Amino acid sequence: MKKQSNLQFAKALYQVTKDLPKDKLPEVIRQFFVILQKYNKLKKIDYIVEEFERYSKKQSGIKTIEIETVVKLDGKIKNKIEKVFGEDSEITEKINKEMLGGIKIKVDDTVYDASLKTQLNKLKQFLQA
Repeated sequence: MKKQSNLQFAKALYQVTKDLPKDKLPEVIRQFFVILQKYNKLKKIDYIVEEFERYSKKQSGIKTIEIETVVKLDGKIKNKIEKVFGEDSEITEKINKEMLGGIKIKVDDTVYDASLKTQLNKLKQFLQA
């Protein structure tokens, strides 16, 4: 039998619960735990829940945006970033004191790296060519 991934379990749970009436949810979740136990996946429940959250956000059109800078951004800049990537976004900020400057933006699985270190490395490669 083929091994099932955490994402496959998360997708299955999403498909079963997306249009389910709330009163039916407890029984479906109980059955889901029975299935996880059958496949020895109960110890992976945290990862499955993370995959479920990511997948359900993606299906709902919600983008996950992680912004990494050396200092906290002001509201105007965050609003501009939100407008660029869409109003249905969840933005989290990460302060990285080790960055020289600039910004890194991760949208779902895509990284936009405008950090000073990356720009200097690109300049170095250009000058060495």
